Amino acid sequence: MVGGVGSGKTTELLLAEQWLRKQGNGLTFFYDISQETDLSSLNSGALLARFGIGLDWIVLNLGSLSRADSQAEKLGEFSREIMEFAFGKRVRRDLTSIDDRPKSIYELARDEVESHFLTENVPGKLNPPLPPLNRDIQEVRAPLEEFLAIARKAHRDVVVVFDGLDRLLDATKFWSVVHQDLRLLREMKVSVLATAPLSVLFGAGVGQSISDHFDRVHHLSVIASDPENASLRSVLDKRRGSELLTMQEADAICHFSGGVLRDLISLARDAAEEAYVSDHDSITAADVEKVVHQLGTGYLRGLGPEATKTLLKLQSSKSFKVDVPANVELLLTRRVLEYSSTDFRVHPALLSVIPRTEQKRV
Repeated sequence: MVGGVGSGKTTELLLAEQWLRKQGNGLTFFYDISQETDLSSLNSGALLARFGIGLDWIVLNLGSLSRADSQAEKLGEFSREIMEFAFGKRVRRDLTSIDDRPKSIYELARDEVESHFLTENVPGKLNPPLPPLNRDIQEVRAPLEEFLAIARKAHRDVVVVFDGLDRLLDATKFWSVVHQDLRLLREMKVSVLATAPLSVLFGAGVGQSISDHFDRVHHLSVIASDPENASLRSVLDKRRGSELLTMQEADAICHFSGGVLRDLISLARDAAEEAYVSDHDSITAADVEKVVHQLGTGYLRGLGPEATKTLLKLQSSKSFKVDVPANVELLLTRRVLEYSSTDFRVHPALLSVIPRTEQKRV
């Protein structure tokens, strides 16, 4: 599932999870991975670690499962392995075994009575902010499969939902977990629903189409605020916005949201709060103008001269190169909105506050 931050992917995933739970024969997990670990240091194994912890807890607390003492002991050991994989462990290394140079007879005799040990902290996958570890993903396969086998004895299909991956600015980090974590989950016949950063649509970090890696790719694009499209208005009406908004103010909020659902709802809510503070009976044009300016200023904050130049060029020439990393970042941060593969526009709220340098008169 791909789309800009705030385009409604989380809502779609939550509805999917809700539907799966209602079927009555599924075991569904939902994790917002951005809340579990630092995305800037995300490495392969993080998704498996989070899934393993949840599966560990569910299986060990299934009251319907009767286990012999030997099986309980084995599961306890597997649980420990998963927790160490997720959060790290302390390892004691014998330094004398590392030194493999030829030794004199005196050194050999000394080693027999004197050993040197070093205790090291081995970081886990969910212990941010730590550097990635070169650990074989297959190490965690055995304990995961043991828990999966027990879960499936209860006639349960296993589905895991990973949210938050769309916030990754670096697409290569996304592909690092796709090629390892998600591939292993597929091999273990665990169904996966996941968000993805918008940059994967433009070939960043992978040599082939994203559709070659997933059974289905669902792209949630922003909604055009054309008068003929009543989708945005229906969102406001569903939240009883028509009781506070005139048609003109509602159209303005739809337009300046750029079709981003999160911005649409934020503008309407903030305009209502502004009207309340100003002691207005309903939302006025001045209230909408003020919150649009606030939203646009938020998007403007942190933009450098080159980025501003790119945005103004896009507005005037409709030209936008998606193979430029700086431009992809503008897409990911919703400063540029994609309405189709050939239709890119500057966010209307941002466009309303971008400073324009006046041409010097000769």
